[in-house]
Amino acid sequence: MANTNLKREQTIIRCEDYMLRGYDRPSELSQLLNVAYNTAKEYIEIVKARWQIQGDPIKREAARAELIKKAQEVIKESWILKSNTKNNMEKISAMRVVLHAIERLTKLQGLDTNNSEDMPLHMSLEIQRHNQIVLLAEQLNQLPAVEKDKAKEMIRAEITKRRAKRKKDAAEIPEF
Repeated sequence: MANTNLKREQTIIRCEDYMLRGYDRPSELSQLLNVAYNTAKEYIEIVKARWQIQGDPIKREAARAELIKKAQEVIKESWILKSNTKNNMEKISAMRVVLHAIERLTKLQGLDTNNSEDMPLHMSLEIQRHNQIVLLAEQLNQLPAVEKDKAKEMIRAEITKRRAKRKKDAAEIPEF
């Protein structure tokens, strides 16, 4: 009995995964999950009911992405304002806005934990990588213009190379 329930739950999870990929018709899901049409309809209703309780993950992720984009834009605009103003009070005010936007951004990205033991390992590594990038960016900004342009071109080339590798690796991952 427990084994049957476990198998059913695994199938419902697979159903949810397919629904997140855009398969939402019972006829499609019944073939993908190798279940009867009515069973696929039942699984769709179960997944939708869970989404009602937990919130639709696609909408939630889209809203979070939009808020991240807005926070990054606020940081960018405030930084430009700070750089273009002569008044020290305006500079301080712009930096305060940047600080608040960064705090919001870290919360949206899940990096706001105060205890590194509570933080998942991948988050901790991501923060370390981010800090390294910030330090490198500061060093890059201090270079003369010609050297800075050369460094930027090298960075762009490396990013392009890594994106191509990531696309190739993603294409090799089999779909289930």
